[in-house]
Amino acid sequence: MKKLHFTLLSLWVGSLFAITVAQTNYYVKPVASGEATGLSWENASTLNAALSVSVSGDVIHLAAGKYTPSALITTGTDDLDMTFEIKSNISLIGGYPANPIAADLPSKENETILDGEIAVGYNAYHVVAITAPVEEGKKVSMSHISIKGGKPASSGTALTINGLSYARTSGGAVTIGGAALELNNCRIFDNLGHNCPGLYAFSNAKVVVDECVFENNIGGGNGASMWIDASTIDVFNSNFIGNKNSGVGAIQIIANAKANFYNSTITNNVSGYNHTTTSRNGSGIYIRNGSQVQVVNCTIYGNESNGNGAGIALHTTTAYTGTSVDVIGSTIANNKSLLLDNSTAGIFALTTGCAVNVYNSIISGNMAKGTSNFDVAVTSGTTLVTKSSVVGDKVFDGDGVLVSAVTFNRETMLDTLANNGGKTETVKLLLDDSANPARTYGMTAANLITLGNSLNPVVPESIVAFDQLGNSRSASIMGAWTANAASSGMNENDATRPLIYSRDNKLWVQSENARSITVFNIAGQRIVTVKAEGNLTSISNLTKGSIYIVNVDGKNSKVVF
Repeated sequence: MKKLHFTLLSLWVGSLFAITVAQTNYYVKPVASGEATGLSWENASTLNAALSVSVSGDVIHLAAGKYTPSALITTGTDDLDMTFEIKSNISLIGGYPANPIAADLPSKENETILDGEIAVGYNAYHVVAITAPVEEGKKVSMSHISIKGGKPASSGTALTINGLSYARTSGGAVTIGGAALELNNCRIFDNLGHNCPGLYAFSNAKVVVDECVFENNIGGGNGASMWIDASTIDVFNSNFIGNKNSGVGAIQIIANAKANFYNSTITNNVSGYNHTTTSRNGSGIYIRNGSQVQVVNCTIYGNESNGNGAGIALHTTTAYTGTSVDVIGSTIANNKSLLLDNSTAGIFALTTGCAVNVYNSIISGNMAKGTSNFDVAVTSGTTLVTKSSVVGDKVFDGDGVLVSAVTFNRETMLDTLANNGGKTETVKLLLDDSANPARTYGMTAANLITLGNSLNPVVPESIVAFDQLGNSRSASIMGAWTANAASSGMNENDATRPLIYSRDNKLWVQSENARSITVFNIAGQRIVTVKAEGNLTSISNLTKGSIYIVNVDGKNSKVVF
């Protein structure tokens, strides 16, 4: 049981008193051990037990293994309402060994699985349900955790929790209403069900996803891997692979939602799965009804739709305004529209009232039925801006004017999707500068920074001035890839990587004297820039438990403070 630390004086204060609750670290295993208090690995509790007593600010550490929910969600009445309900803004950290000791640290090698199969053939509607209240500066965080086996219902009455309606038909892996969630190094895979077997966020939820994988989630409706409804999401360095749904959008962004995809790859997803006569659009990202999306330094490749916009599709109604996508420094190629004649397989705005803005990107080699297929097309009444970009075989300059003297040949100038280093696969450019216009007609880093600052939301310099793999954009190269990166995902060699660590509530950076050091938060916002004094520089006033990007003379490293 949690111990509350307070003095008698604090009780005397009456209505103004404050009880200080010490952060508790709970340690859990699939099967409890020792006294099962959860206060040490030797006395580990179960996850369900730890969740039942944890309060805001607590941390739950999970040993490797499989965990199955055994408690009903609040107001739940059906056996399939069993879930891991997170009612407070706490942290869950998996990836510890199966039999850990105090000195062990998390690793992706130690798979920690939350599995929704509560019995053979019976799967929970939601593996994880986040019902935590909104608290200023606080969030739910999960790292080094895999989530599988969720199966949303095909129909059923929603549950009311804290005044919000939690649909049983969406969010097989994770459902989150209103709260803040950060996923780091997590894997959401093999969830199966109706709408959105993956992650479902609604009612102004705020989600951050970093270095995660959404894979093989298969749905009978829309949004196989992710459905963001009237909420906000920022996605960094993540992969969306092989998700399928019979409806639209492996990723669905709907109803005045805001989504930013940075340095990520969306590949081999399918919309209209098992539909042979009815068209379904947007197997990559489907943007609807007033939603605003940024796609920066991303690769969207090899997705299949039996409708329009296999890479990205937009759709809106007259009740909504501002439906838009900004595509910056990205590569959209080899996406396929398989059903409709004369359709558009790259980016397509299906209705009037949308905006498609393409900068410094390559959209080429997308394939559709018919003789007049297009890489990018919009319905009359939708705006299309294409600057410093390739569309099909055409090259556009910085003013959006066609450069008639050059032609882009996808077969000879653009490679296939491959591991070119880093955390996500990319498509590299072929031939040298003189033979490939995508290497010379793009935007400089300075121009990209200016562009990023002009947008809403601002695209931070720490993102827009680099490519998908973290290389500085030192030349005018279009697309997500400018050069290969080290397999570690860092753009620098191990020998030159700055040494960064936290100690005494400070961040310490080892570098040469007078080097420029900039610290960004995970959203890419600049926190501080300093010049190194000597070979070891300390930086104060950072928030414990947060992820920071530290840039030393153009080279990025990530650190958990």
